[in-house]
Amino acid sequence: MSEPSPKRHKIDDGEAAALKPKAVTFAPAKAPADANGDLETGPLAGSDYVVDVLASELEECQKALDKVNDEASDRVLAVEQEYNKKRRPIYAERAEIIKKVPQFWQRVLSSHVTLADQLSDDDAAVLEYVTEVDVVDFDDIKSGFQIVLSFSPDNPYFSNPSLTKAFHYGDDGKVTIEAPTINWKEGHAPALPTLDGQYGPSYIFFTWMATNEPIGAGTPDEIAEILKDEIWPNPVKYYYAPALGQREYEDMEDEDAVLEEEEFEGVLVQGDEGEEGEGEEELIYDEGEGELDAAGGPGEGEEGLGPEEDEEGEGDDGAAGAADA
Repeated sequence: MSEPSPKRHKIDDGEAAALKPKAVTFAPAKAPADANGDLETGPLAGSDYVVDVLASELEECQKALDKVNDEASDRVLAVEQEYNKKRRPIYAERAEIIKKVPQFWQRVLSSHVTLADQLSDDDAAVLEYVTEVDVVDFDDIKSGFQIVLSFSPDNPYFSNPSLTKAFHYGDDGKVTIEAPTINWKEGHAPALPTLDGQYGPSYIFFTWMATNEPIGAGTPDEIAEILKDEIWPNPVKYYYAPALGQREYEDMEDEDAVLEEEEFEGVLVQGDEGEEGEGEEELIYDEGEGELDAAGGPGEGEEGLGPEEDEEGEGDDGAAGAADA
């Protein structure tokens, strides 16, 4: 016979209230002792503290990147300075050849699409007497450069044998300019309108050349940039621009941009990148023909502009235009 079950104790309201679980409150989460703890899945994930920690870590990474980038820039500048010295003799040789070509620089400067808008008829007339254009980086190339224009002794417009405009870069990003004083000869100085409505010579390019107003940080000097970065490296390209015509000239600039992007280890390639030896055409300069040909490109008997055709006046209209100019 089983034992009777014990009687249950009846709990009154007071006892029930005493036995009710109390609410538990937690203090605000503190930063873990280990700052490298799991911030993605841990108890602090998504909190402002996590955002601050990640922002701080990102800032440190960026500082490290900036340091490496500064070191890289210094290395690049050092290499550029080294090769600037190697380029100078070649530039000097090029200058002597250019002096033998009549009105070379006038044609080059007038052929640049953007720069041509900065040349008045009076500017173009003076440019006929330019015998040399030189762009010289300072020894510390971060500090600036200068543009030098030399003129023929029989220049009837001013007595300066040369004009030099220097650009000095400050640590604050501002550019200080040293501009020449142009000694205009009688009748050729820029003039304001007179009472009878007559105007004197009007210059745009040579007004720029003689202007020494400082340039604010981040403000480019368009003419200086064109001369230094576009014309100076390869003026021959612009010499032939009028003969090629505007459409061909623009196509040539586009091709140059593509070639610069595809430059790899000192070898220029054309076509799509691919496996080694695929889609590549090495550009070869044929001294006998005076042309740049692609390996495997046009062979003998195919059409092209050569020195003999230029001298005889043969070829297409573009070549004839170059000879007439």
